[in-house]
Amino acid sequence: MLNWLESFLKKHMAGLFHRGFSNELEPAELREALEKEIKERRKHTRNGYIVPNSYEIQLGTEDYQRLSSARFMEDMTVFIEKVLIQSDSFMDGVLSLRLRDDDAFSKGGFAISSLYKDNKPKAVADTESNTLVLSHSDFTLPLNLPPVRRLASLRVIRGIDAKAYLEIGERKVYLGRREQNDLILTDLNVSRLHASVEYERHRHIIHDAGSLNGLFVNGERMSDACLLPGDEIGLGNTLLRYEVI
Repeated sequence: MLNWLESFLKKHMAGLFHRGFSNELEPAELREALEKEIKERRKHTRNGYIVPNSYEIQLGTEDYQRLSSARFMEDMTVFIEKVLIQSDSFMDGVLSLRLRDDDAFSKGGFAISSLYKDNKPKAVADTESNTLVLSHSDFTLPLNLPPVRRLASLRVIRGIDAKAYLEIGERKVYLGRREQNDLILTDLNVSRLHASVEYERHRHIIHDAGSLNGLFVNGERMSDACLLPGDEIGLGNTLLRYEVI
């Protein structure tokens, strides 16, 4: 029983015991604790590793009043999305992040919990007193947040369009020679519409759009692939690299 209690306190109340009560809580500490929560709670399924889609951060009144803002919630949400990519994990449903004022915590103390929830894509602004909630879908933006989340990038590292660069987020983007594409390539061995990148289960998936010369990821021809940081994408004589930004 004692060992279980020690383990619980270490995991869920690290912010309370690893630091004093006099220092202000810093966003970097919350990011570190969120990353640990994500990695400890992820589980393996036949569809890959999945992680919880609902997170709650409880913290003291003083820290809550200082940190609770749409900008802070947006930054934390983007951080969670990037951890997903870097840990080669997926998330089903809508990502929801809740910040809660809890007077059980003194300044600097906090706890993080997470759940797997079966939810539908929609934006939610919780008006409950002393609670701030952020959830999002691909096309619905809550709390008047910026319309674009930049999570990763595609950079041409070899070919006639060397150094061409595109930041990507949750919106579908198109690659190829036609002027309507998001990343326009002038390589004549690239099709007019060569490939697209979509955001599925909170990951970037590249799809061959029926190109003449095919899509290659790390040297292997593929019809589609889930991208990981450092992956090299071949389109015609052009090579791109995918990275988290």
